[in-house]
Amino acid sequence: MASRSFDLICFDVDGTLVRHPSGKVIWEILNRRFTGDDTVNAKRHRWYDEGKITYPQWVELDVQGWIDAGATRNEIVDAVREFEHFEGAHRTLFELKRRGARLAVISGTLDIVIHTLFPEHPFDDIYCNRLLFDDDGVLTGWLATPFDLEGKPVALRELSKKHAVSLVRAAFVGDGANDIPMVGVAGCVVAFNPRSAELERRANHVVREPNLWYLLDLIG
Repeated sequence: MASRSFDLICFDVDGTLVRHPSGKVIWEILNRRFTGDDTVNAKRHRWYDEGKITYPQWVELDVQGWIDAGATRNEIVDAVREFEHFEGAHRTLFELKRRGARLAVISGTLDIVIHTLFPEHPFDDIYCNRLLFDDDGVLTGWLATPFDLEGKPVALRELSKKHAVSLVRAAFVGDGANDIPMVGVAGCVVAFNPRSAELERRANHVVREPNLWYLLDLIG
């Protein structure tokens, strides 16, 4: 069997492995569901870019709003189930795993998205935001990831050391502006149906078909 192209393959989630019919990410969907306002996402993103809030504060603003609304695990799972997998998602992930690659998530998504939509996932490591629930399934807290945006390369370097894989042998698949920091760090960056023109311009490869199976020819 031919040797695989990359030994460590990392994925973004929203817009890369899964998508919402509206094109929104999980944060927008939950803000709309529990606070009636998904426009705050763009405003808070701007605050973050301007240095007015930190990333943990941004997460706190969102999740505390859901807590104040009495959000439960079941309600959040219902919202997550509005998302659909990109075609070939499971088949591609398990084929990459079969070929011997280490797989990881490095994303600003929520852990409940992965555990709900990929219950038997093949990921060796998951770096994302976490939600905390009490014994009755009521949302009570959160753990903000330090590995989104500029933190994504930090996670990749950590995984590189953990699995003894050179960064040259690491690939990353994403779609948004928060994935741009991976360019020049991972040996290969694939822009999958990119929402960011800059990511599309700077990535090593661009996939414009909504089917993850196309990745196998590039990074498999």
